Amino acid sequence: MAPGRLLGLVCAFAFVCSCLSPVAAGEDDDGYAMFVSIDETKVSIISGNLTVAVTRDWPRLVFWHSVDPFSPTFEVGFPKMYLFNDTDGDGRFCRAEAVYTVFLDSNHVEWNLSSVQSDFDDDMGEFVMFSMRARADAYVSTLEESLAVESWANVTFWFCIAEGATTYENPVGAHSLSGKTDAFVNMTVEVTNRTEFQSLAVERFLQGGGSTDEFHILEDGPEGGVSAVLSGRVDESVGDEDFARPLNGTDSPTQCVEFSKGDGTVQAFYRWGSEAADRSGLVPGIHMNSTCFTTGVGLMLHSSLPLGNGTASFSHDSSIGILEEGFVGAMTDWVRENALAVAVVAAAAAAVAVVVLHIALRRRRLHGRSREDGVRKDGG
Repeated sequence: MAPGRLLGLVCAFAFVCSCLSPVAAGEDDDGYAMFVSIDETKVSIISGNLTVAVTRDWPRLVFWHSVDPFSPTFEVGFPKMYLFNDTDGDGRFCRAEAVYTVFLDSNHVEWNLSSVQSDFDDDMGEFVMFSMRARADAYVSTLEESLAVESWANVTFWFCIAEGATTYENPVGAHSLSGKTDAFVNMTVEVTNRTEFQSLAVERFLQGGGSTDEFHILEDGPEGGVSAVLSGRVDESVGDEDFARPLNGTDSPTQCVEFSKGDGTVQAFYRWGSEAADRSGLVPGIHMNSTCFTTGVGLMLHSSLPLGNGTASFSHDSSIGILEEGFVGAMTDWVRENALAVAVVAAAAAAVAVVVLHIALRRRRLHGRSREDGVRKDGG
């Protein structure tokens, strides 16, 4: 083989291998940085290896690993709340009990975005904090355009991402968020136009991307065991509109849903407080009972709480985040498990590159000879 052709083969093989090898995901404390951008549709934050986009049309967090090229996209959204009668007395919500629906999308409410504060704190380090606020109406559940209670409540969502680990408290106890890779969410509801219904359910929709389509239910929070493994690809609501999988109560400050691959690799999570704080101070805490079901594309999670007499005001914390080990291990395994495939594809690509190079060189020689023949003819 000619030296030029051998050099081309080696270069092509090296280039293809460099393209196919995944980039190692890791956390470099010295290289940590936080970036914020704001446009008409979202607030985007890059916090080291975590990237989060908070949409402005309704409270929703879309997040992924900043560095891992194979990272799926995760989503946690707050589309609705329901006012309902707890007809079976179990303290939990099922959709048949809903009487009024409080839609949180921009077709029904106008969200006002606060200024986005980006600063440094001795405890939190670099941090970003902002809020969304809206006045929400209640609609007859079966008729989306049938307004039932105007200006039912003021609803506010606070979002915060910090460089340092942070501790938050709810009526059950303290719970910690890791720095850089976790995001804090606080929802505050102030009922300004009371109804006769004494129960409220908060709806969240969770979705994982790619092959991360399983959900691990941890009733006792991140320190507890997995009580159920659910596939987001299964639609548990088909033919049974009232289906609701109950989550047992817990003494832990939080309960948790993990986003997992089919092999059990957990890559992200959503955690929520097992109790809400009564902002009126009349009761020490408001216990929240949760239910869930899968939809075929994700997981629907409802947490219900009783509303007291008179104007109700409560605050509820939750958080999202990624787990670094779910990405580092996956990428290391990818290289090991697919080494043969990488080599085969790289060799095939290198062979194609050599053929293309050979054709190009041959055309160049033929073109050069044609020019020389033309010059000779003109000279003759």
